[in-house]
Amino acid sequence: MPLERLHLNNFRLFKDNLFEFGDGANLILGKNGTGKTSILEAINVLFSGNSFRTKETKTCINSDSSFFLVSGMGTVSGKNLTLSVENKFDQRIKSHRKLEGRVVRKEELSYMQVILAKHLRMIEGEPEIRRDHFNELMFHVKPSSKALHSKYSKALKQRNKALKRGLSQKEISLWSSELSSLGLDLSMEQYSFFKEYKEEVKNYLEDVTSRGSFKFLEDTSISFTKGWERSLKLSDSLKSSLDKDRALGYTSKGPHRMDFTFSIKKKKAAAQLSRGQLKILILLTFLSNLNLLDGPNSRESILLIDDLGSELDITNLTEILKAILRLKNQIILTGIEGEEMHASIKKLVNFTQINL
Repeated sequence: MPLERLHLNNFRLFKDNLFEFGDGANLILGKNGTGKTSILEAINVLFSGNSFRTKETKTCINSDSSFFLVSGMGTVSGKNLTLSVENKFDQRIKSHRKLEGRVVRKEELSYMQVILAKHLRMIEGEPEIRRDHFNELMFHVKPSSKALHSKYSKALKQRNKALKRGLSQKEISLWSSELSSLGLDLSMEQYSFFKEYKEEVKNYLEDVTSRGSFKFLEDTSISFTKGWERSLKLSDSLKSSLDKDRALGYTSKGPHRMDFTFSIKKKKAAAQLSRGQLKILILLTFLSNLNLLDGPNSRESILLIDDLGSELDITNLTEILKAILRLKNQIILTGIEGEEMHASIKKLVNFTQINL
């Protein structure tokens, strides 16, 4: 089990608190302002050293203290894991991660997927949300793609600088040539992974709907957009958009603009599903991702979901909880106390409940 115990010392509103987690689904219940999201944030800090709420982790220090200390215990592939992260106002953040007493890098730890409010706008929201989600998965499942993406990003940065500075076409073409070569390789990598991603989502949704749940998601499909015109080579697209790019000051075509669209019965999902139904589709998509993450060469994974019950009625909330309970991964959820949540969990017993 990736995380068994979590100790928070002066982390946000928690002065000295210990939480214990189970090996499956864990549900943290409490009213607004009781620190539910802060527990998920602390777990993220513990495993990655980063907060999903702020760039500066010092802001997580309790207002009455000069430091925070987050520590935890768990297992990775049956081996004992100990973790601690400390941050002080006058020092840099310090992390200690050991597996059976051996110091390990965070890349060796369990992979963490976090679903926050911004992710629940993934289908109808800005493309950056979908791209970040897609890239994070791709980098984990296909590590070589991260290095390629990094090289492409550096070339893109240089071309954008040349555009902003108004350099000559000859100088810009040098970066366009490198960008085109790297971009074609990256796009092929993206599309290759997209086919895997699409298949996992499709199979998972078909399995869920065949059980009689979420019938509104029958015949869901996902289409891929590579980031430039289908009929053109990337090099030609960069040439044809040069005047536009000069005016914009950045490169408007390429795999950095890739995107994908969810459809139901060949109509865009964002235009025909309710807000609650879109949330269900996004949650199920993230649950299907666990099949990609749990491949033969992958690490164990933890799924963190914040504010599960918002915008869901009792029926859909109960059904999504059932889907979550069928998974073998460790999942930590937060929910606001209320009639819908309590009515939904009353019949479900296979989870660990933490009340704040």
